Amino acid sequence: MARLIRAEIYKLHKRSMTYILLLILVGLIALIMSISQAVALNSSTVTTVTNGVTSTQVVGGVAANVHFLHDAITSTIAMLGGLIGVVLAVVLIANGMGSEYGWNTSRPYLLCSESRAKVFTSKLIADAIFVVAGMIIGVIAVILRGGLFTAIRGFSWSLDSSLMSFTGHQLLNFVRAFYVILPYGLLAFLFTVLGKSTAAGIGFGIGASVLETIITGLLSIAHGWLAKIPNYLLSTNISKISSLAQSSGGVTINMGAGNSTAPSALHAFIVLAVYCVAFTAISFTIFRKRDVTG
Repeated sequence: MARLIRAEIYKLHKRSMTYILLLILVGLIALIMSISQAVALNSSTVTTVTNGVTSTQVVGGVAANVHFLHDAITSTIAMLGGLIGVVLAVVLIANGMGSEYGWNTSRPYLLCSESRAKVFTSKLIADAIFVVAGMIIGVIAVILRGGLFTAIRGFSWSLDSSLMSFTGHQLLNFVRAFYVILPYGLLAFLFTVLGKSTAAGIGFGIGASVLETIITGLLSIAHGWLAKIPNYLLSTNISKISSLAQSSGGVTINMGAGNSTAPSALHAFIVLAVYCVAFTAISFTIFRKRDVTG
């Protein structure tokens, strides 16, 4: 199993799409950080009038604290667990599996493997490793960008006793962000295997998230049993788990529409787990039974 996992990691490591997606992620983070820092500088100013002369002074400590240690990191993790993170993860996973069919390497690979179950598992593990690695790189990028911003502006660091509590909250938010990416990633993997195509995985993976958000919005204004359907769809439960970041004072990016009868956190966790298990089971069944000798 370890050998297969290393092989899958090597293949993803050598594909140009992996680095293209990483550059897109880092570029988006840098752009958002730059805009946020510009807004912070303009909003974190103090205007004074001395002898009839008006002067405006930037309060550097406020800008540094807000955008280095708290809002920047929290917003980045929320973004990774939102639509941007889902789209990048779906493309990575679909491309990793779909290229096997596109290059016709799946047949000799499976024929030479001792077990399809091990091949299937190694692919999912390698995908998960790269998704987590991309999320970590994104967080590191925002920390480095915040540190550079603080150093250039000559602002002071503000590290107090709440840092450990903040770090704990963000680690939990990081896990939540990865968890809400899983269903759409596995859905993309399922349709890539079903359609034997990267386009099928990307199309259904991203299309499902957009279409479900529209359906959820329409059903949320309905009555009776129709109004309860969104509680068992992905977007509503993902929004519920993402909203838990608010308990740490973070900024959340909800993928679905609001609902006055939102499910509980436990309900959301269970529903997403059921979807993940179902998508994985269906994918494995198709992958195991498909004839590759013809």
